[in-house]
Amino acid sequence: MTLLRYISFFFVACLVSSCAKDDELIPEKPVARTVMVYMAANNSLAANAYANLNQMEEGFQAVDGKLVVYARIFGQQPKIYEIVHDSSPEIKSKVLKTYGDHDSSDPEMMKIIFADMKQLAAADSYAAILWSHATNWAPANLGRVGLRSFGDDNYSSMDVQQLKAALATDLDFLIFDACSMASVEVLYELRQVTPYILASPTEVLSVGMPYEQLGSLLFAADVPTSLARMAEVYVQYYQQKNGLEQSATFSLIDTRELDALAAATKQLLATYKERIPTFSRSGIQRMDLDPSSPVVAFDFQDFLDKHFIEAEQQAVTAAINRAVRYKAHTSNFLGQPINVFSGLSTYIPVREEEHLRAFYKSLAWSADAGYDNLFWWD
Repeated sequence: MTLLRYISFFFVACLVSSCAKDDELIPEKPVARTVMVYMAANNSLAANAYANLNQMEEGFQAVDGKLVVYARIFGQQPKIYEIVHDSSPEIKSKVLKTYGDHDSSDPEMMKIIFADMKQLAAADSYAAILWSHATNWAPANLGRVGLRSFGDDNYSSMDVQQLKAALATDLDFLIFDACSMASVEVLYELRQVTPYILASPTEVLSVGMPYEQLGSLLFAADVPTSLARMAEVYVQYYQQKNGLEQSATFSLIDTRELDALAAATKQLLATYKERIPTFSRSGIQRMDLDPSSPVVAFDFQDFLDKHFIEAEQQAVTAAINRAVRYKAHTSNFLGQPINVFSGLSTYIPVREEEHLRAFYKSLAWSADAGYDNLFWWD
């Protein structure tokens, strides 16, 4: 992603327990909320990981909760930190657990890490931030460098289905500090994990989120309001920058509305199925705005607008508006204008990308939203 952010269970469990250097995990009295950050930075983002850890320390004060960070950073042993307030350039947070070498992109490893974070920082409720490279719904096993859904640990990554299986399903919210994860494909796959997901439909600059400005918002009781405010702060942070760095998008999704969105989309495509062979990518707002992005993405609403009149797509548009609770963007991204922004991206299949068909059709969105019919040349 250059500038951009783009074994069995038993074996892994034994590896972690045998290599851990710290004391036994001792639960503490629960706090109101623990926010768990999964920072997979055994890659080109290592320097950004340290910078974000410092920002978290700067912004963490006067909250009823805990911020714990699993950090797998290039050149360092993987650790779980409990963030403490500090304004120095050093990392002063408490190390709760140190691990031996492992693959942070192994979904079974991720399960273990989240279980450890919950035990080390017990709370009445939990939320998560996924921090790493990511490339939308892309499969991780096509043998092409740069193709992944989430994570990058020495070129190892995980598919979105594996990510879903690794995540807990009791999260107050989930934030992606990672590229291109506000697609209907990814969000629909993760809809049962949490009621709220904050993510970007475009790439994310490697600087990431301004964590020093977000401390108290991560622990607010009113989740949708605080997440919308985080998105606003995030976009304003990049809006104040210059040149190509003036690039940001963020969307707050109510995942409980995604089933209705899929159903409305499926009905629309079934009603006008004779148009499907005429669908074109031409003129539709692109959401993959970095030339090196491996998966092509388009604005979902603009895709509809280019192929259906307002009356035909009314139900789908209403469903989008219910699902997208908040959206914000800079006027340009990497120098390219964002003229249309629904807050959601989508993939439009074409015959030339036949190598992606089998995996795409394994995604829940494909069948539930009728997108399997977009492969009309079958």
